[in-house]
Amino acid sequence: MNKLILIGNGFDLAHGLKTKYNDFILWYFNNILKSLVERDEFSDQLFEISFSQGRVINFPNRADSITQFKELLEYYKDFLKYRFKCALFDILFKKTIEPNWVDIESEYYSYLKNLYIQLERHDFSNFENIEKQVKSLNNDFEFIKVKLQEYLSTVESTTKSQIPDITEHFRKHFSTVPNAQSSLMFLNFNYTSTIKIYLQELKHKQYKVNYIHGKLDDETNPIIFGYGDEIDSYYQKIENVNNNAFLKNFKSFGYLITYNYQDFSRFLDNDSFEVYILGHSCGLSDRTMLNKIVEHKNCRVIKIFYYERSSTENDYIEKIHELSRHFSPVNKGRMRDIIKPLSNSVPLVKCKANKKE
Repeated sequence: MNKLILIGNGFDLAHGLKTKYNDFILWYFNNILKSLVERDEFSDQLFEISFSQGRVINFPNRADSITQFKELLEYYKDFLKYRFKCALFDILFKKTIEPNWVDIESEYYSYLKNLYIQLERHDFSNFENIEKQVKSLNNDFEFIKVKLQEYLSTVESTTKSQIPDITEHFRKHFSTVPNAQSSLMFLNFNYTSTIKIYLQELKHKQYKVNYIHGKLDDETNPIIFGYGDEIDSYYQKIENVNNNAFLKNFKSFGYLITYNYQDFSRFLDNDSFEVYILGHSCGLSDRTMLNKIVEHKNCRVIKIFYYERSSTENDYIEKIHELSRHFSPVNKGRMRDIIKPLSNSVPLVKCKANKKE
């Protein structure tokens, strides 16, 4: 039996890498503060700010959190002039509150869907205006994508070392395969290559790392940043608008740039397989792909390596709630058969309180 290992952002977070979208947004705003202090102003496609009454002495050039950045804007509101030039980024800023995560891809789709709803509500009489807004949204999203790559390139350079718990998982679950015909695929949803530091733990060569969403600084495998839920009830309506601007940032079209998706499909079709989830949130932004995996006739078992918040709290139930959305109604019974229960699951990394000294 083959093994399909889903590597998500939680895998990078376990290694101390600041790869949450919140981290990216904080980095962006700290660059704004630095520019404001050095040049008295800042302006780009998303945001602009300047001192309204001359330079403020000892104005902070960084914030430790987005909450602190918001507090700075409020505290110095009489001395600052600023505005969001991008409606999507304004939404992201308002929704970014520690410790909650903001999902840029999901917020993009929500915005796009709302534009479609406006179009439908007015019986398509305002098409030209909505089309203009969609194109503007796409341009802003592309700018955010470029800035995200710039940020992640700084994170990727951070020195990484193995984590004992994860090393143990690799040795126990992925080090060997049942027979010479069996193989492993690490389906890496991250743009980073943290997974590489564990490949030395594999005692065989029947494996492949598939950077399904692309790889940082790799022109042959550009990053795919967008939304991936073709099952949503509005997707078909959006597609039927017959305007390519509405479809520009759906992941399905990005998958056709490389052979990654075809390699993934062939792996699923080749033989029965087990699924291991390491740090993937299983959210709706990857719904089309996850539905293909969990409802595939060859899928036999799904094992979740959950996030352990404390010795008494974890996100296992949240994970299966997310996973349930990828099963169609007729397959809910099968879902309960193939997902291993909590009692048969383990944390990706044990919390310190549980670790043996």
